Amino acid sequence: MVLIFGRSKPVFRPLALLILCITLVALGGCAAVNLETIDFSKIFAKKKSPTANKTAEQLIDMGKANLRAGKFSEAADDFKKLKEEYPYSKFATLASLKLGDAYFGEQKWAQAAMSYKEFARLHPNNENAPYVLYQAGVSYFLMFTTADRDSSETTVAIKIFNTVIENYPGSEYALKARKQLIECHKRLASHLFCVGKQYFVSEDYFAAKARLDALQQKYPQEIVTMGYGSQVERMLAKCNSEVAKGPKKPDIWIRMGL
Repeated sequence: MVLIFGRSKPVFRPLALLILCITLVALGGCAAVNLETIDFSKIFAKKKSPTANKTAEQLIDMGKANLRAGKFSEAADDFKKLKEEYPYSKFATLASLKLGDAYFGEQKWAQAAMSYKEFARLHPNNENAPYVLYQAGVSYFLMFTTADRDSSETTVAIKIFNTVIENYPGSEYALKARKQLIECHKRLASHLFCVGKQYFVSEDYFAAKARLDALQQKYPQEIVTMGYGSQVERMLAKCNSEVAKGPKKPDIWIRMGL
């Protein structure tokens, strides 16, 4: 063992040991070291992974324990290891399900959604299918950032929640999906309102009117719930007035070619 001073405990340094051995041989010390007797494979051997040589049952138990402890990254590693090394194990299906939960716990929404959707595609008749689809919808819902950004993830979430309701109407997740749909519609209404308002402020009344009209037609209840009513009416009145005047003439400098 090579001692590194300045520490409370001796620390093993493989490279330092090798240098010491070579130095002793070079100096021809009275206690010569025979390098042939040294097992260098042990000196430079990599530390074994915690999941090395684990059975499928051990891996699933480790993964579930890490999941309960909130160690989501470790849990994901356990479940991926099981899927890779024991694809035909009776625990492989459960590992596929739990992998989605591990990603969800890490707030890796895109990976969670993909994992859940893969499970639903491969195991459509599994008893956990309603849960998995619902979780996929929630994952897409949580990918959304702000109301003025693209709302495609929310649209996908709506489709998934509707699938849960249609395919599993009697499940508890159908009820949850209906509640989540309300939030999705509010979010889409908020998105249309924000975009319409941006066009209104920039005096692009044609574009603003198109968004605000769509908002009134698609989400009348959400307008009331979210308190947009008076603002929408005021902006639309201005938009209608400006649109009635016809297309806006180009700026004088543009007309002069400057």
